[in-house]
Amino acid sequence: MREITLFWKRARLVETDIAPMLEIVTSAVFVAYIKRTPNDIRMLMKTSFKPGRKPEDLNSLYFLELLEIHYTPETDSESYMLNVRLSHPLSNFNARTNGTTAVPGCRLDQTGLTYIIQGGNIRLRLVAAMARLMAKPDRISARNLDLNATLNSGPLSQKQLKLVKFAYDKGWYNPSKKVRISEMSEELGLARATLAEHLSRIESIVMDDLLGSFSNIRINYDDYSMLKEMVESDSETLGYSTDNNFKKLLTNMHTNMNLEKIKTDKDDS
Repeated sequence: MREITLFWKRARLVETDIAPMLEIVTSAVFVAYIKRTPNDIRMLMKTSFKPGRKPEDLNSLYFLELLEIHYTPETDSESYMLNVRLSHPLSNFNARTNGTTAVPGCRLDQTGLTYIIQGGNIRLRLVAAMARLMAKPDRISARNLDLNATLNSGPLSQKQLKLVKFAYDKGWYNPSKKVRISEMSEELGLARATLAEHLSRIESIVMDDLLGSFSNIRINYDDYSMLKEMVESDSETLGYSTDNNFKKLLTNMHTNMNLEKIKTDKDDS
């Protein structure tokens, strides 16, 4: 289980689809989920507004809908506590992975946007790749969390876990025991080549999940096409496909993908 923090400076956000929110709030902090499905994310948000602005102004944004005001501040030092529906393509994709989640404390403020997510490495890399397509983060950092938590939400299926546990118990990962793969394959009733392929695949997944870096995330054009189609489909379903700021997001995704392709071609040449 890992945690990554993506940060975009305010100057970079001005060129993105969330720019209008910068004119409404001075800060917005994610407190907790109330409901979370790919196309229906409801959350508590602690929010302070710019002078002359109010919670209802959030409804002008294609990706936010004010549902309820839980608390109205009585002094200038306090903030609103709001129940809002979030329908941004990045948050929808985060919910769709079935293995990553935003962490309370994600915030938009005067310095920029801080987005913190937790999950297995492979799924986190997908979300980070999606985020890079929308706007390249100014900073990405990662840290390991309790690895025991990967049992149910990690990169290996239950069948893979049982297989690697069997190999471990037999001493496959203890060189001093000199266990033969033919002995394990016979006991399992699997062909030796099949077992070897499974174990090699499992070891690659585990090593990537534990040691994979977020500093050089790449995405190919097929993945981009899939993500773009998903984003466009969601926009039709949720009714914001004609919003100008959403169109800006699609333009940014296309531009950033072309830049990524140029960089990849240059590195491969």
